[in-house]
Amino acid sequence: MAAQVALHTDDILHAIFEYFSIDRWQYRFSIYRRDNPGEDARRQALARIARVCKAFRDAALPILWGRLHNLVPFFRLLSTCIVIKESPMGPKDRKKCVYSLAAGPVRLEEIQRLRFYGALIHTIGGSTQASFTTKGFFDIVEGSSLAALSALVGDASEAILPNLRSLSWLFSSSSNPTTLRVLLSPSVQSLHLESGSEKGEWQPLLERVLHASLQVTPHLDHLTVNCSAHFSDLRLSTSTTIAISELRSLRSLVLLFPTYEEWNAIGSDVMLDALSLLAPLTTLERLEFRPGYIVESPRVSSWSSRHWSLFPILQDLKLHRVNCRQSLHHLFKMLQTETLHSFEATFDYPNDTACKRTFESLARCFPCLRKLRCIMKYMYEEQNQTSSTAPSLCELVSPLLTVPSMETVILPGEIRPRCYVGDAELNAMSAAWPHLRILDLGEYPFTPSAGGWKGISLNTLALFATRCPNLERLSLSSFDMQSLDTIIELHNELPCTNHGLRHISFRALHGTEDDCIRCARILDRLFPHLNVVDTLVGLIRPGSTSTMDLYAQPRWKGNRVHILKYSMFLSILTYQDAREHDPWDEYGL
Repeated sequence: MAAQVALHTDDILHAIFEYFSIDRWQYRFSIYRRDNPGEDARRQALARIARVCKAFRDAALPILWGRLHNLVPFFRLLSTCIVIKESPMGPKDRKKCVYSLAAGPVRLEEIQRLRFYGALIHTIGGSTQASFTTKGFFDIVEGSSLAALSALVGDASEAILPNLRSLSWLFSSSSNPTTLRVLLSPSVQSLHLESGSEKGEWQPLLERVLHASLQVTPHLDHLTVNCSAHFSDLRLSTSTTIAISELRSLRSLVLLFPTYEEWNAIGSDVMLDALSLLAPLTTLERLEFRPGYIVESPRVSSWSSRHWSLFPILQDLKLHRVNCRQSLHHLFKMLQTETLHSFEATFDYPNDTACKRTFESLARCFPCLRKLRCIMKYMYEEQNQTSSTAPSLCELVSPLLTVPSMETVILPGEIRPRCYVGDAELNAMSAAWPHLRILDLGEYPFTPSAGGWKGISLNTLALFATRCPNLERLSLSSFDMQSLDTIIELHNELPCTNHGLRHISFRALHGTEDDCIRCARILDRLFPHLNVVDTLVGLIRPGSTSTMDLYAQPRWKGNRVHILKYSMFLSILTYQDAREHDPWDEYGL
């Protein structure tokens, strides 16, 4: 029989290596396993396939070498690469090895092989960690090896990594900035620079590293400078800021520098001044930085008084550790734009007025927000002792209810949140945000009432299902299953919306196990597409084969929350199975 003409070797290779793609292998290995061997197993399987024949080798090598976690495999191509230190990670685990390049001649064939494999590398990420293995060991390259590699390849105009697209690099106080250029080439589009935490003269070193890197990479799309591990006044200088502003194709910028309270006294926080110097970056779409204390300056005031945005097409803004003692109005005014769709922040607020004022500025300057994620931390040391009543969450975020385009709202709260969430708050949110897809309010307490604290009622969830048809994930602090008594007779009159909600979670449940079964029936009617398997897997520990095994676990003993959650989600799964696999269908009835 003749072979099928339409089936070529390229088709077979494509099918084989599509099976070994990163996405497929990450899906194969469960996310609930603590030790995920997916990446290591994938690379080992590819290495075995590469030895079968030349056609398989040519197809496997670009996949194996396309992304490296660090330079260990690249340096081991040279015969002068030796192990200078071994550290055991455990009694049965392989040792952690530190590699370095020894002095000595290197043959021309080795240099040619080094350039061949260097041309296959597109990404170097996780600067100090080698590829993950099942036993969790990490190999690293000694810091001076980069200088040895630079001397080895010489001053040739041809880059050693000509096709490199992304580089993540951790530089130490002893690093030589000029040697980093041996890895860089004009093809680099993403650069992540992170400083170590040891003591040293970091400010001049940071400027030299940035200037040396930016001169070789004029076409950067993404730049990250992370110096947050320091406990000194490390900052972004004016000269470095101007150098960054010359990257006219930059679309993503992350600047993380340390900020402390004593900075406000000496006026050394110049982050907003630095932002005003970045005005030439008109293509910037994502900005992430740590503003620290807002210090007004003539340059900031002049920008905040203008009627156009500093970055006109900014879409994503993320702030770290914002202090709301002083207004964020000037910062938001500088960045105001209708193109901003995502805002994330972690900020401390001294009182409810300051928090509400912040959200007012946010809603006014960014009227087209779609995603909001804020971790609000109340300053208990400044708490007004005369205020004994806790505010509702809607009282604080009420200005955001005027933004109807909101699709994702994540307000994790804090360990001891002062504001609460109840039926009235959820009803207001569902009315104001009809396009919601994700709502996460899992850390806030329930509504205070005469009988204690009251959880979210089922009536509110039913109303949510009708008002927010696109909701996919809902996380609430508490669910009052005893509210079923008011609508259990109206089960058949509840809206059958065929809602697409996939995930629902409650931090606490109030009721009995009988209430769980009745509640599960109604929740299955409201949200027939719930994925409760992941929730049940999260509640069950490996090795449990029966309900009695679950109840015998230490975290289940005396913990009614786990028992009620397990009963409710297991009941929902039972109703789903009965609805999808009706046993009477086998008899044609």
